[in-house]
Amino acid sequence: MNKKPELLAPAGDYDSLVAAVQNGADAVYFGGSAFSARGYADNFPDHNLGEAIDYAHLYGVRVYVTVNTLIKDSEFSQAMDFLTQLCNMGVDAVIVQDIGLLVACRNHLPQLPVHASTQMTVHNTESVKLLERYGVKRVVLSREMSLEEIAALNDNTDLEIEVFVHGALCISYSGQCLMSSMIGGRSGNRGYCAQPCRRQYSLSCDDEIVAADYLLSPKDLCAARLIPELIAAGVDSFKIEGRMKKPEYVAGVISVYRRLIDRYFADPTNFRVTESEIRYLEQLFNRGFTSAYLEGGTRDMMGTVSPGNRGIPIGTVVGMSRYMDRAVVFLEQDLTVGDGIVSKAGEGEKIGVIYRAGRQEKSASAGDTIEIPFSGRLREGDILYRTLDCRQIKQLQQTYTSAAPQRKIPVIMQLEARLGHPLSLSVEDEDCNTIALNCDYVVEAAKGKAASEKQLRKQLAKLGNTAFDPSSISIKMDDGIFVPVGVLNDLRNDAVDLLRKKRTEKYHRKCSKPSLEPINNRAAANTNPLLCVAVSSVEDAGTAVAAGADVIYFTGLHMPSVDEIATVKKQCQSGGASLYLSTPRIIKNGEMKDLFWLLEEARECSGLLVANAGMIGMASEKDIPFVTDTPLNIFNHHSCTVLKNLGARRVTASPELTLDELGQVADGCEGLECIVEGNFEVMVSEYCPLSHTSGCSDSCREGECVLVDRKGYSFPLKTDEHCRTHLLNSRGLSMLDFLEDVTATGVSAIRIETRWESPGDIGRLVGLYRQVLDGRADTKKMRAGKKYTTGHFYRGVL
Repeated sequence: MNKKPELLAPAGDYDSLVAAVQNGADAVYFGGSAFSARGYADNFPDHNLGEAIDYAHLYGVRVYVTVNTLIKDSEFSQAMDFLTQLCNMGVDAVIVQDIGLLVACRNHLPQLPVHASTQMTVHNTESVKLLERYGVKRVVLSREMSLEEIAALNDNTDLEIEVFVHGALCISYSGQCLMSSMIGGRSGNRGYCAQPCRRQYSLSCDDEIVAADYLLSPKDLCAARLIPELIAAGVDSFKIEGRMKKPEYVAGVISVYRRLIDRYFADPTNFRVTESEIRYLEQLFNRGFTSAYLEGGTRDMMGTVSPGNRGIPIGTVVGMSRYMDRAVVFLEQDLTVGDGIVSKAGEGEKIGVIYRAGRQEKSASAGDTIEIPFSGRLREGDILYRTLDCRQIKQLQQTYTSAAPQRKIPVIMQLEARLGHPLSLSVEDEDCNTIALNCDYVVEAAKGKAASEKQLRKQLAKLGNTAFDPSSISIKMDDGIFVPVGVLNDLRNDAVDLLRKKRTEKYHRKCSKPSLEPINNRAAANTNPLLCVAVSSVEDAGTAVAAGADVIYFTGLHMPSVDEIATVKKQCQSGGASLYLSTPRIIKNGEMKDLFWLLEEARECSGLLVANAGMIGMASEKDIPFVTDTPLNIFNHHSCTVLKNLGARRVTASPELTLDELGQVADGCEGLECIVEGNFEVMVSEYCPLSHTSGCSDSCREGECVLVDRKGYSFPLKTDEHCRTHLLNSRGLSMLDFLEDVTATGVSAIRIETRWESPGDIGRLVGLYRQVLDGRADTKKMRAGKKYTTGHFYRGVL
């Protein structure tokens, strides 16, 4: 039989932590006061992090702390201090996104295991192999992987595999979304996503609106019925999303998945999930449930009607009261005063009173016809949904607020009471942790009623609200002895307290704060950076070379032909420009083999422009020169240095950096590149809005489609040869008027990005940049206008 997977629970605050532990989680993950990808969660401040970690460890529950944001150079020392603190506190692993922080942690704190966050966009075997080089223990896979893809990847690695099985879905690949960042400066890569995907958009193709709704809002993942398949695929950890959810949600979801996992291993052949269990999960929170990508498709994945909690249907409106202030409802589910209900239109009420047959009631049953006050607009035939079941909530609250924990640790207790000898007690838990104590009291002969074994056993069993429960009690005693109850109680309490400390303190480590090398200031040496131009057509490549480009990055959404590459190669050779062939940011295992020919072509060029960690590994192994692209999310000079050490000729910085931050990276890492012109991808997704609204066709490639938000901003939508959606920013970047500020940072190269949208007169644009770099033109007001943005170079991100 396959190994039993870990059940991993979210904890956004201390109550959620207790809820997770008491309802059967094998492990929990949570963030500290900084560097957590859920910056809006309560998280755990430094002063009670240790308490939280020890609480989980008391019950043998593993603790993973999220340090899964991108780290600025100015924050790096603080982040390493935090990792050292976590190492000393004994966390079982840290979950990391930033490649520089990951490598620094492995180099300087080897005792501290590292898990690669889903923010690292790990979705192919080659990416996993690259992480293996650095001693990563576990990878959290992208949610976009199917069961078949997970199994194939698992067959080719010894790393642990963690997969999301329940909770909210991102429509974009995690770690590849800049939409919140570009719209409002709140970066998902920094833990402050504003969830623009949950807003309304209209889809317009060739100026015709073809759909309008919550077009980017997915349903919630529920893989409860796929537990056998996930186990067969070799998944080591079942991850529940929900650090922003309430503790009742955590308690309920964990309790259900705990029961289901245990049920499967008790009887795999007859495993099933009941409808009542699915309904229980739906009642906790749902936007509609989907298995999403696990079963290989996206057709039933979207919840475009509403981005919020749907609840479960509880009844149908059959009329209105005489004065139109009460809805007459036929109930299909029980209803209680205190429950929350909504209409399909999203208007809601908390039930304050229920009328049945003219009398006020506290509850009503399925099959009853009732009247309830409702201030929203309702019509006969409307369905009402319960979004909060107060009885369910109260039951779940008991699991984590009760003074007596429901999860107990079995212990074996052995008492020895021999006349003339100190009273002694040993307590041993299921992990063979043992405490043996002798107390100062020397057992005396009884002057009155002697102690009985039954009396001593009863007193020892009184472990009250501790985490322990006696599975067996053995007593060796002489006849006719006296044992004071107070002495026995103190001995028992002392032994149990020492056992609690032993169970938690064994995780603690002694980790030394690492000493990081200071940055060498190299910025002044790079006052004349290379001019790079990324193009998607042979014509644009030739024009860019003729206009003065030093470097050409060739290919865009679709792979070029061998003949096209040969033509561009000749253009670059004749113009004295370098040529790099660009590769996609998303490359599934099944697609990797289709790129082998491109790697061989790159040998005959200057190399590759790589946007995927797996392709870095392949290029490095095959000694193919490469430049890394923005999807690698380089935020600090440590990350830049990691890629340079892997063989990168240049490293492209994250577009979320300010000029000052860019300069700090350039100071510490030679060969830094940044994009100064063109449009950015703000999202890449396996989901295609057009195919889900009007059916799959080639119209997405033939016409011009945009998503339009409520403020009227248009986001161009592109699809590639694998039908992935690439959403572009509503406005293009242009730093032409401020190029001196960019070159002052010390970057080695600047890039004009035209692969997604050709600017039309590319020759003129490249020529202007060439003139400015060569000192032959003034930079002022050459591209002024609202059409362009300076991105984050001056404003930065949270």
